[in-house]
Amino acid sequence: MGKEGISRRDFIRRTSAAAGAAAAGKSILLDAEAAAASPRPVPAGDTLRFGMIGIGMRGSSLLRTSIQLPGVRCVEACDLYDERHVLANSIISGVTRETVPTTRRYQELLENKDIDCIVAAVPDHWHMRIIVDASNAGKDIYCEKPMTHHVSEGFRIIDAEQKNNRILQIGSQRRSSIIFAKAKEIIDSGAAGDVRLVEDTMGRNDPCGAWVYPYPPPPALSPENLDWETWLGSAPKRPFDPRRYVSWRGYLDYGEGIPGDLYVHLLTGVHYIMGVTAPPERAYSAGGLFQWKDGRDYPDQMSTLYEYPNFRLMIRVTLDNNSDEVIRFMGTRGTVEIRGQQVSFSPQDGKDHSLCYYASSYPAKIHSELSKAWEAKHPDVPGTARPLEATIYQAPQGYNESRQHLWNYFQSVRTRKPSVEDGTFGNNASIACHMANYSYFKKTMAVWDGDSKTIRG
Repeated sequence: MGKEGISRRDFIRRTSAAAGAAAAGKSILLDAEAAAASPRPVPAGDTLRFGMIGIGMRGSSLLRTSIQLPGVRCVEACDLYDERHVLANSIISGVTRETVPTTRRYQELLENKDIDCIVAAVPDHWHMRIIVDASNAGKDIYCEKPMTHHVSEGFRIIDAEQKNNRILQIGSQRRSSIIFAKAKEIIDSGAAGDVRLVEDTMGRNDPCGAWVYPYPPPPALSPENLDWETWLGSAPKRPFDPRRYVSWRGYLDYGEGIPGDLYVHLLTGVHYIMGVTAPPERAYSAGGLFQWKDGRDYPDQMSTLYEYPNFRLMIRVTLDNNSDEVIRFMGTRGTVEIRGQQVSFSPQDGKDHSLCYYASSYPAKIHSELSKAWEAKHPDVPGTARPLEATIYQAPQGYNESRQHLWNYFQSVRTRKPSVEDGTFGNNASIACHMANYSYFKKTMAVWDGDSKTIRG
């Protein structure tokens, strides 16, 4: 089975088995939005022309997905590494049999009147500048997560987005996921009761998943084919270092480590489902660098407890042990659990189904009297009540939340309807990432000060 979905027959077989393990229940196959899933001809005048900035690991995937959407066309691409110009046109020509101009200067794309909007996938320390420059140039922009590298950048981005009336969408795809939408629907309906605790755990245990150099680096990477000075941007000036270029996520100068690479997805999903509209109030992190001691700044495992006004969130991520991601929303009336392309709801009635065990602390006579009184109020004989049924919802075969998220972006550009993940939403998730790192490195509780828009200890 691939990660993007399963057949209907396999779905019924597997979910029936899973439901039976907990309590016999229903299995439901979700319907994906057909627009992004089934490309169809679009009138020439309706075609959106975008420019691609950054054609690395994530950018090449976004490019490949975008050009297969109906009514979407890439007309120019930018990267600081020349070989990725070749990659960009290989991807584009493989789908359209055309090639496009390429450049090292992203400003050329912003000056290009034939470009309607931008898709950007660059290291975190470049996000703010490219988003602001694109907005000021009148270009809508999709930018990969996390939105910011420093807390102050988020408010500059929001100002530019709003001042220029631009569409900004941050690329954390769970905001467009039908799995997360179903989880939100269940919780919003009240079926799970009051959700006061959320847990999200996941793990990786391989060099690639831990961004270990070589990641791998291009065999002939050098300042001749990579504009290293420009790549450094606002970061401290350093001699050419392929390790930092390839594994930038592990360094404070360019990325946010585990929070910026992985927490941000988890936070986006939780914020969406729980209706969060502000950063968490407090965060406390613990972790360490245990296995991947390759010169990086960030730890290889981190756990963070977040405090929100009405619930607590516990996130645990390790790069030292592989484990599937599981998200549990624990309510007073049941648990909503997300695993991969599946969400399940296991209800609870919150009642005693037998006499409370505390009665065992009384002598036999008193215990017998209490038992009779309890049974008189509860006519169902203990142990004979039917178990509450779980319901499992599964994404359909071929479902791809990245494709849906990109489709939502291009639809916002086309219709001028608000983005599903705008600067304010993206900023709240990014601030939560920064709070996790603040707590870890300063060994203190991180507190969000909304008045000063800063994190304090």
